[in-house]
Amino acid sequence: MKPKTYGILFTGLMVGSLVLAACGEKEASHDHSMHGKDNEQYEASASITEMPAFLAKYTDNTQATYALVSEVQEELKMLNCYCGCMDYEAAHDSLYRCFISSTTSTEVTWTDHGAQCGICLEEVKDAARLKAEGKSLEEIQKFIDDKYAPDGAPASSEVHPVIIE
Repeated sequence: MKPKTYGILFTGLMVGSLVLAACGEKEASHDHSMHGKDNEQYEASASITEMPAFLAKYTDNTQATYALVSEVQEELKMLNCYCGCMDYEAAHDSLYRCFISSTTSTEVTWTDHGAQCGICLEEVKDAARLKAEGKSLEEIQKFIDDKYAPDGAPASSEVHPVIIE
């Protein structure tokens, strides 16, 4: 390769590494300004299996991840989200709230928060994969906490204790 090609390749790798490092930041102090009700879009559908129309503007990967929510909705209610959305004043109470704002007997109100956040999407994919592998809720909580929780954050099991009946 020519020296100019090496320079372009090196620059591309450096920029890519910086972007990935910033998106995967585990520090609790990074900027969460994109989070909050004022920055989210909401849309109602008849059921959890009927995807919101706002997903049409997102990638196939994001749409497929939203479709997983119906398969792991109970697990998502028991998992912390580690993107920072549980830190602000009108906090989400779980990873579930990054995708579903509310439900009634006749409708599901979706939020696009999860579609805007790579951490939320990755947590859902991990939860769905682990459930498909037959992992227990406690094992799923531990995996998510170990992979995504910033230092000092309470564990999912502390915030959402599993009650065995």
